[in-house]
Amino acid sequence: MSRENNPDYDIRLPQWNAPDPQFEFVEKVQKKSLLGGKSPWRIASREKREPVHGKASSCDSLLGIHPNAIVVGAPAGTTEITFMMGLYAVLVGFAACMFGWGAFESIMDLDSSRSDYVLNLLMSMVSTMAALFFLVAAIFFFRVGFLTPRDLPVLFNRKTREVSFFTVIPMRFWKVWQRAGVGEVKTCRWDDAYARSYQLTEITGEAARSSYLLALLWGDPRQPRQCQEIVTIGYKGWWEDELLWRLYEHIRRYMEEGGPPIQAGESLRRSGTGKLPQFPPEVIAAAGGLALSEEEVRRSAGIRE
Repeated sequence: MSRENNPDYDIRLPQWNAPDPQFEFVEKVQKKSLLGGKSPWRIASREKREPVHGKASSCDSLLGIHPNAIVVGAPAGTTEITFMMGLYAVLVGFAACMFGWGAFESIMDLDSSRSDYVLNLLMSMVSTMAALFFLVAAIFFFRVGFLTPRDLPVLFNRKTREVSFFTVIPMRFWKVWQRAGVGEVKTCRWDDAYARSYQLTEITGEAARSSYLLALLWGDPRQPRQCQEIVTIGYKGWWEDELLWRLYEHIRRYMEEGGPPIQAGESLRRSGTGKLPQFPPEVIAAAGGLALSEEEVRRSAGIRE
């Protein structure tokens, strides 16, 4: 089937690839998001009654279904980094041990009466600093792989017409005591959200490739032209964003047209390790209570065992 006849590529939005027509990005927003200040690749109308794609799909991004809401994951939940981060932690930790042993031996051999005292002192100082650096690096990789949440859920409540999401706490390399992951929960109006896709250029080992992210933006109520919040949803698309917009169409139909919380034959996302951040009780209560069980979700998707 050609791309033109494939419903998965039935995008209804033209490429924009120009400065954002709605928002300006202050330095604070630019620092907390890679997308702040970038020109969007495509933009959706704020009038959410207009379809953006001919086909809706949860795109393996749905984390849960509540009676009044759906929970969608973020690109962070699609990366399987636990094994690699664990491997890096072991290798870098081994290097820290080697440098630490070298520093210990150098310190034990220090003798001010010897002619090579200054050289041995410098070697012990360098080895100690290298051991500390590699130790902090090993702890950093361990924290990334095992102490960060497996995903960043975003809750869309169609009864209250609100979107709830977690703020992200950036992980600092040197702050080994810092608890990484998520902070407070923020809630914004669905009607005030602006959908954008962005193109990024990533350098792999041999060549550059294009990736795409889908994001929701909200302006500052006091200064509507200034972007206040940027939340990425779904997954990272490679080479194109047409498939990615199926997720926004799924959310749009759910919020605006009473569409199903999950499309027929689809299932919940199960990638990643660790626990999901939990929304506060008041958010869950507004969503109609606890999420549906896996069996109930399968029935909603028309899947029979």
